[in-house]
Amino acid sequence: MQKIFRLLRQKFYKWTERKMQLPLRNDVPTERLGTPYGGWIIPANLLNNNSVCYLVGAGEDVSFDLALAVRFGCPAHIFDPTPRAQAHVELLIANLKSGQKTACATAPDGFYPACPPEIADLLLLHPVGIWDKDETLRFFSPKDETHVSHSIVNLQQTDHYIEVPVRRLAGLMPELGHKRIDLLKIDIEGAEYQVLESLHKDRIFPAALCIEFDESYANHFDTKYMDRIENALQKLIDAGYHIIGKEAHCHNYTLIHQLYLPQ
Repeated sequence: MQKIFRLLRQKFYKWTERKMQLPLRNDVPTERLGTPYGGWIIPANLLNNNSVCYLVGAGEDVSFDLALAVRFGCPAHIFDPTPRAQAHVELLIANLKSGQKTACATAPDGFYPACPPEIADLLLLHPVGIWDKDETLRFFSPKDETHVSHSIVNLQQTDHYIEVPVRRLAGLMPELGHKRIDLLKIDIEGAEYQVLESLHKDRIFPAALCIEFDESYANHFDTKYMDRIENALQKLIDAGYHIIGKEAHCHNYTLIHQLYLPQ
């Protein structure tokens, strides 16, 4: 009975959630890569084998990261400081090299797709979090212990945490030999606002952004969460970005900078 009540309450909150009045362009070709759970909409015809893709937040579904490497032949730089996520990616890499299947609970058939062994060399795991400073921070555990994603900002208000290293992108990029980012995916459990602000301050404008705003009708800091999401998106629009994709049932957005719009 409690489960039914909780589901009904969530549906009510979703139905009453304020709608944002931000422009969504439908004239830019897009495609979607990855599982229904872990996949993302991206601009079509933007990436190639020389693209620099930073994928921040792995969890235990890196189907999008894997699909980028397969589809475009470009390195997929995966950033996640949590031990379970690292172990998951490391297992996938090892199994790709040996030709074994790797389980992915959120994939339709329960496994990642079979790929050539050389794809493993394109999955580059960096065991750090992305933040607006270089320091060591507490990553707070999710309420459900079966879940993997931790939060710097303690989105789920839990007491247990691990301490992990975090980096600001402006300092990390030159260490990795990059002067630009072609695709930046951010799925970092409520810390997206601070990271986006650091991008503005450092004038780092990736060609495409895939951003998950983790606050929602069911899980938010306060009732002003829709204002925070809308303000963050509006600031990106003011910086030259266009929204070209949004997932139907969550606040996952894809944006492209005006410099990279198809002619």
